[in-house]
Amino acid sequence: MNLRFLKSRVFGLNGALLAAACAFSFGCADTSIGTSPLRMLHLQEEGSWRAVEALSASEAWFASSNGEWLRVTLEAGNATRTALRDAVPNPADSSVGTHFRGLALADGGLIGTAVGSPALIRRGAFDRDGSITGPRTTVWQENDSSAFMDAVISLDDTTLIAMGDPIDGCLCVVRSVDGGRSWEKVSCGSNGQKVPQAKKGEAAFAASNGNLSAVGDTVWMLSGGGASRVYRSTDRGKNWMATPLPLQQGGTMTGGFSMDFADASHGIVWGGNWEAKEDNTARAAMTSDGGTTWTLVSDGQGPGYASCVRYRPGSLGQQLALVGTPGGIDVSDDGGHTWRHVSDSAFYAARFSPDGAALWVSGNGRIGYFPASDFGW
Repeated sequence: MNLRFLKSRVFGLNGALLAAACAFSFGCADTSIGTSPLRMLHLQEEGSWRAVEALSASEAWFASSNGEWLRVTLEAGNATRTALRDAVPNPADSSVGTHFRGLALADGGLIGTAVGSPALIRRGAFDRDGSITGPRTTVWQENDSSAFMDAVISLDDTTLIAMGDPIDGCLCVVRSVDGGRSWEKVSCGSNGQKVPQAKKGEAAFAASNGNLSAVGDTVWMLSGGGASRVYRSTDRGKNWMATPLPLQQGGTMTGGFSMDFADASHGIVWGGNWEAKEDNTARAAMTSDGGTTWTLVSDGQGPGYASCVRYRPGSLGQQLALVGTPGGIDVSDDGGHTWRHVSDSAFYAARFSPDGAALWVSGNGRIGYFPASDFGW
């Protein structure tokens, strides 16, 4: 779903890959509430950054609204920044910057989903030192005027799933089983067969690449708007069942915005009302049975709207981070039941490193990094 989507234009690139690498020192900033300052390391970057993939506590990839993929690596307090600007030819013999909202890694490739029409999935290959080689290629395209690809996730090195707003009555779901090199659309069907029919006004929010989560062969997909539901597939995205959520919904900008699972049973959904961000009623729900049932959590307490919620790896589902604009950053030590506010710094998306040692964040005009130890963990 389009949250103030702006299409940027870049002329003269003709789809070529432009790369620039430089070294710099991250700046530290006191962004905390209270007496213990957080060591937020941040970099100002032009564009809207709504997708981040953390490879480790010292390396992450980001994707932006201006067609840029950005690789940041940290070493001894310094960072190396490698930027790759992406554009594709259009019929007017110029190039259109791709507005990325989704990012995933699989089988030696980086996959980006671009919103708008035509909706694109772009792929770039890694070389041996982990850098992307160019040019990037379009591996899937949807020309329907309703197309808007919201998120992508990799289940493993070969299988990926991307999803977007409804086309022909169902959420658009596409699958790849060859590392993102080719894609096939999942058909619409009745509940439990393929992708169930969408409800009136049901769509998805491309706020943080947080509409998809996966554990093993099970995949969950989140919708919002006129209806907010969690779709579950137990066969790697081939067939889906939809379950209603108890969140506030029915408005254009209401429902679930982000989802994460700590294991195959325990998950959380967070959202709210984008037009009334301080409203903290019916904006979060949890499951302990793999998504069959959902219960409101922290209802009427703690933060309101947020665009991204994530479990910290290794915490057995007890430690979570929540980010949003303008809400800032909140964390939970008890599985999401209560929250403590740790920063006013506003971001759209967040990902923990696989070891849980760092939280990488991205937002409007900047990216950042927090050591998890600064949250008291």
